[in-house]
Amino acid sequence: MTHTGDGEARWILKGGQAVTPDAVLQTDVVLEKGAVRLGAAAPPAGADAADHVVDVSGKYILPGFVDIHFHGYRLFDFTVGMYDPKSRSFDSSADAYREGFALLEGLLPSFGVTGLFVATFAYPIGELRRCLGRLREHMNDHPPLSGPADAPAAGTRIHGGLLEGTFLNPGMAGAQNPEHVFPPSLATFDALEDGGSLRLVNVVPDFGEKSFQLTRRLTERGIVVGAGHTDATARQVREAVQAGLRYVIHFTNGPTGGSYKPFEGGGAVEGILRSDELFAELIADGYHVNPAYVRDIIARKGAGRIIAVTDAIYASGSDLRELDIGGVKGRVSEDGRVFSVVGKKNTLFSSNLNMIQAFQNLLNWQTVELEGIWHRRHPALPLEEALLRTAGMCAANPCRLAGLAEEGFGRVADGMRPDLVVLDVRGEPGSFEVEVDMTLVDGRPVYARDGEAASRRSRA
Repeated sequence: MTHTGDGEARWILKGGQAVTPDAVLQTDVVLEKGAVRLGAAAPPAGADAADHVVDVSGKYILPGFVDIHFHGYRLFDFTVGMYDPKSRSFDSSADAYREGFALLEGLLPSFGVTGLFVATFAYPIGELRRCLGRLREHMNDHPPLSGPADAPAAGTRIHGGLLEGTFLNPGMAGAQNPEHVFPPSLATFDALEDGGSLRLVNVVPDFGEKSFQLTRRLTERGIVVGAGHTDATARQVREAVQAGLRYVIHFTNGPTGGSYKPFEGGGAVEGILRSDELFAELIADGYHVNPAYVRDIIARKGAGRIIAVTDAIYASGSDLRELDIGGVKGRVSEDGRVFSVVGKKNTLFSSNLNMIQAFQNLLNWQTVELEGIWHRRHPALPLEEALLRTAGMCAANPCRLAGLAEEGFGRVADGMRPDLVVLDVRGEPGSFEVEVDMTLVDGRPVYARDGEAASRRSRA
């Protein structure tokens, strides 16, 4: 699959190690005509052609990260707009959303994120219609899949929306307001008037045939259906899979119900672990899911079915100490790492995580021997194997789920789209420090750690 571009200039990442789907290879990576090519660069095609050569020796070249579950960051939240700490209120105007989307597109490349799905929480239908309208307008003005020659992406691509809070189990709402939760209904979904901006939708299996019917109808429309905030039985999970259920939203969180008893095959946790077809999101901050359970889940599901997400919220990356959104109050821990729901024991409020931190955590948890909960010991993996698996969790797997792999995203391979991240990995197993050296979208740098990609550029 080759994606055409302007062909006037090409970028060459020289001397690095490419994390391909099957191996880590010492090779140059050439970005030209909207596609990736592995191997040494051929001479320029014409007198006017110019090469931008960047020395990335000692660095790793990976597919750009894709966060499929993201609410907001640095005072912007997709559902309600831009937060003003002085008035303690949200601005949901069109200008606030333009500012917020521009913030995300410009900031997230510093975390290695080249693709994004923005998520809603439980909120009145009319208000959801408004934020989805803002998303639709933005995607019309900034099409995420345009060819590089038509509309070069200025930063992280916003691929669409995730409807998370509308069709969950109100008894499993967690940090969401159950007053704004609705039974599964195509009429309710159509009332959102999303205009095709929603690519992912949460429909819990808990309501039986109503859930399965909506799952089938949305799947027929090309929408990917997930399940989170669920207390379904394992049997209901299995029936939902047959109806089209594809993945689990923040597995083990939300919360996710389980049962040690054999009735109905157990609970949602048991049904999910037994359903090899289902992808499972994991919030990889080390707080939402104990790293021991992360290794257990990877061992049971397989690394190819795990998707790293942040579930970040407007307070993430800010100095806020309190949260109040959708009628739910939260507080921030002293170290700023954990957001907790006020009045709900052991209930967390999204996360203060970004994708490079998630990548670093997963890499470290896999490169040391780790005691599990259900598994006695998990072996330490070699760095290269851990890199392959972690790249899958942060890039390839979310692209496979969301249909982006078919568009050429999520892999470093010949002909794939040149949305890449260059990483600097230093340290020892279990304590690696990972930094984003450069992020490229459409084959062009949109972030460089030194602030200027040209500082390491030479003209061919």
